[in-house]
Amino acid sequence: MDPIQAAIDEIESREPGEDFSYTEIATRYGVNRSTLSRRHRGVTATRAANTIN
Repeated sequence: MDPIQAAIDEIESREPGEDFSYTEIATRYGVNRSTLSRRHRGVTATRAANTIN
């Protein structure tokens, strides 16, 4: 599984309103904090998702 997707899955598995730290989760999965935050909030998508077939 893609590390960023695994990190997003962890964030989304938390209870609504439960605090979390993008920095802590990004470090745990070895991904960039900014990229994780943008992907989770839906600001950006993967390159594959942006490719027109």
